[in-house]
Amino acid sequence: MEKTKISAIGGLAAIFTALLWLLPSAVETKGELDCKKDSLQAAIDLAQPGDVITVKGTCKENLVIPEEVRSITLDGKGKAKIDGGKDNTTNTVTIRGKGITIRGFTITRGRSGIVISRGEATIEDNIIKETTRIGIFVNNHSFAFIRDNTITDNSLDGISVTRTSTARIGFSILSSVRIPKPNIITGNGRDGISVQRNSFADIDNNTISMNTLRGIRVRRLSLAEINDNAINNNGSDGIIVLENSGVNISGNTTGTDNGGFGISCAINSYANGRLGTLIGSNGAKDFSDSSCVDSLNP
Repeated sequence: MEKTKISAIGGLAAIFTALLWLLPSAVETKGELDCKKDSLQAAIDLAQPGDVITVKGTCKENLVIPEEVRSITLDGKGKAKIDGGKDNTTNTVTIRGKGITIRGFTITRGRSGIVISRGEATIEDNIIKETTRIGIFVNNHSFAFIRDNTITDNSLDGISVTRTSTARIGFSILSSVRIPKPNIITGNGRDGISVQRNSFADIDNNTISMNTLRGIRVRRLSLAEINDNAINNNGSDGIIVLENSGVNISGNTTGTDNGGFGISCAINSYANGRLGTLIGSNGAKDFSDSSCVDSLNP
């Protein structure tokens, strides 16, 4: 495999990060919106850059933040809920704008909980659960900070990063210092985190446990930095890297064995770094595919 292709993804990630920090900060606060009588979608459609929309109650809506809406915050204050209903064809929240922050909500049901499509968003301090597909879906050249969330009991992946997208999962950056902001990603019906199709994820400080298949899956020309996570008791491998992809890992731990290997590799892929205590019921690692490169130290 040509590692230069993987390195190019890291360069793209840096560009996305730089663009995000150029966006203006939210500074203007609107009054509290009560979902018993007001439409959150209507407030979003009227929002201006810098607006903070504080929400209470349960919003039984399927929301779309369009590309012309930029640099706004939706704040549920840890109590509000967005309920996408039983319709499994419509996402609960779709973000196409840039500089969007969603925080302090319980987001439930609908097709996928939060979908970022050609957008840029910070998703923090939410509970995202019981969707019919994916908890947080970062798709189509998108960028996301994902931190301090509980992502649980979704039918497919907890988090999926795909189609030339970038995600920073489990930390924030302040003056070049990485501040741990761990997510709990547990009990999802497929993988805890999936990174695929020319995408990049920086995954730090999370608890990734009891997902039906893998803790983390990296595939199809993708790259992940995976550091200081607790990866426990997933149904298959703790980490799998395959299909011309690569991972750099260190500091990850396993308390309760994963169902397969701690880490496994297939199809022209590689793993660098330190294994830590990653392990599964089948052993610490599987590099039996001769096309894989094992550069792991203990």
